[in-house]
Amino acid sequence: MLSNKDIFIFELTYSMYRGDYLKELLKKLSEAPGVSGHENTIKQLIKNEINGHVDEIREDSMGNLITIKKGTGKFNVMIAAHMDEIGFMVKHIDEMGFISFETIGGFDPRSLGSQRVKIHSAEGDYIGVIGIKPPHITPQEEKDKSLKVEDLRIDIGVNTKEEVEKLGIKIGDPITRDTSFITLGKDNIVSCKSFDNRAGCAILIEILKKIKNPDFTLYGVFTTQEEVGLRGAKTASYSLDIDFAIIVDSTVGGPIPKVESDKVSIRLGKGPSIDLMDRGFILNQKVKEILLKAANEANIPYQTHISRGSTDGAVVHVNKDGIPTAVISIPSKYIHSTVEIVDLNDLDNTLNLVINSIKIAKNIL
Repeated sequence: MLSNKDIFIFELTYSMYRGDYLKELLKKLSEAPGVSGHENTIKQLIKNEINGHVDEIREDSMGNLITIKKGTGKFNVMIAAHMDEIGFMVKHIDEMGFISFETIGGFDPRSLGSQRVKIHSAEGDYIGVIGIKPPHITPQEEKDKSLKVEDLRIDIGVNTKEEVEKLGIKIGDPITRDTSFITLGKDNIVSCKSFDNRAGCAILIEILKKIKNPDFTLYGVFTTQEEVGLRGAKTASYSLDIDFAIIVDSTVGGPIPKVESDKVSIRLGKGPSIDLMDRGFILNQKVKEILLKAANEANIPYQTHISRGSTDGAVVHVNKDGIPTAVISIPSKYIHSTVEIVDLNDLDNTLNLVINSIKIAKNIL
């Protein structure tokens, strides 16, 4: 007869079907709006997905979505994925109805020109474009200069400030990039905005759906405001009693044209990245052993990575008296753009690595 632990492992192992089972979920998540500090729409979508699959759902004062799957043992695990995306905020409306904006999160201004955006006002959503001068009337010296955010404007197709205001658009309204989820070349290669970090959210949702009869308590936390300073994870992790934390995020993937491999060493299709160090985090050696053992025993492809950025792991691992923390990242090409690219096989392998790491950590930590 199978024990509860054996049942848990059995259901996890045989519910991990290969292929594009995450594809439709990732499409819904990545196309949904949810700029840092304005995560309500994506949060509701996540709630709808996990309803009935967890024992508790609550929000804290930072807007983090904290879910709980109760287990029979005393080991407590947190898996966290930030649900916010980079975007913009309405800053000013001029007399001709052009809208200036401030960025929320990290952007390269070169990627902003000629993009379509969506302004989310209290009265509804409105499409606009970030227009730039046609080349016919742009002096050569201006063409040679980099774009600056302060020089860009959003055009929503009206001619006066009054027309903009009649639509209910106000200073402070959030703005998201308007793009559609597409498949490229192979069925497993997809592109859209905000795979950082809706890909991580998709994995966490799937884990919450698939785990049955755990012998540990699982906190599935969808954090806010990661892109502007890891703010949500700091408060969420402080409020929980955690023995082991796994942060699922995205990282710069390649290859990228004319970028040397030492600048982008992580490759799509080669498995998730085990993050060894970033600006605010160095991987604990015992946790590193857990992750490598989890990958090698289950024949899960993986990569290792030293990042120039940072993740929620930076604040989680130093909370309270310290939390053993892993950061597992999904490779994403052209990250922080409207044309991010991921390989669905990497998502599948990330999911497997997260689950196998928990199984091993329970016996070591």
